Amino acid sequence: MLKSTPLLQNTSATGLVKLWAQRYVPDLSIFSANQGQFNISEVIQAASLEGRTQTVAKLQRLLQTSCELAGIKTNILFSYIPNVVNLSEAGNIARSAVRVYEKVLEIYQQQSLPIVAQDVQPQTGEALPPWVRQAIELPDIQQLALQLEPELLQLQEQHLLTQDQRSRGFLSTHFHLSTKQVLNRLTLSEQVLLSPYFKFIEEQVCIPWQRVCAAAAKHPPDSPTLALVEQLLPQTEEIALTVYHRAVELYPHYRSYRGSLSESGVTASILRDLNMFQGYLWLCVLEKSLDAVEQELLPLCQMVFPSVEVKGEFVESILQLLFETILTRVDFDQTLWVTSYTLAIQQIFSNFETKVK
Repeated sequence: MLKSTPLLQNTSATGLVKLWAQRYVPDLSIFSANQGQFNISEVIQAASLEGRTQTVAKLQRLLQTSCELAGIKTNILFSYIPNVVNLSEAGNIARSAVRVYEKVLEIYQQQSLPIVAQDVQPQTGEALPPWVRQAIELPDIQQLALQLEPELLQLQEQHLLTQDQRSRGFLSTHFHLSTKQVLNRLTLSEQVLLSPYFKFIEEQVCIPWQRVCAAAAKHPPDSPTLALVEQLLPQTEEIALTVYHRAVELYPHYRSYRGSLSESGVTASILRDLNMFQGYLWLCVLEKSLDAVEQELLPLCQMVFPSVEVKGEFVESILQLLFETILTRVDFDQTLWVTSYTLAIQQIFSNFETKVK
């Protein structure tokens, strides 16, 4: 759940903020994999003021329809729960989502640099010059969070008017589907540049990275707890992929409402959820409290997982795989107290299906 969380400017927080920002570096390997070589001029053209203006103009014509369609799909997924969102509320949520995306596009357009794409020679995927990196990377992560916070909080508040705590899951899923709808309308270069922005807003809704950084500020720079989080936070994506591939091996015939584990949409959802669980684990470790899991994460999962026919047994197995994978990357002297949190979270999610409201 997104909460207004000011960040203290101290050494402990700054270190984690840098690691948080690294999650949103444009993935140029996608471009290389699809076209055989990385053409800098094509990406720079899309990153220029002219290119970004064209991208923004294209998406502004499509945002309303994309968000409304995502709302319809989300309603279908959650249709097993009566009156979670009525038609009027769904329309309000779609309009609020449009405002969030419009703000993202405004920030995206402002990031352009006066670069002449024709002067940039195509080359393979070697290390990029600093000026190219500056042209395509996101703005300062704290400033981005601050600029988007009013719209995201308004959207969250709009949806929580249902008074159903579990309905946060609707909001997370709505953003995921909206992002998918929007990205499908872009060229590959535009996708590479805009995907980090969309990933950021999607994670802001459901993963408490900003709160993890804020909690770090309460620890001294030489804190063993802080050192552990700094060590493992950059491995979040790799850990999620490891657990996902292990799950595919163990459950080759498993299917949810959205399909098998190998379906692209299911893969994306599982990886996002595995990142989310890690975010909440490190928040609990830094805050020395399980409140965030008990009061936010469990209700969220109670809403989302049954709606897509994810079984409780699978949830518990995935959690076990996740925590086992994390513990293999922890030093021996850290294992005992990390285990105290992982076991507590597993206990909270034990007999998951009986806890679904």
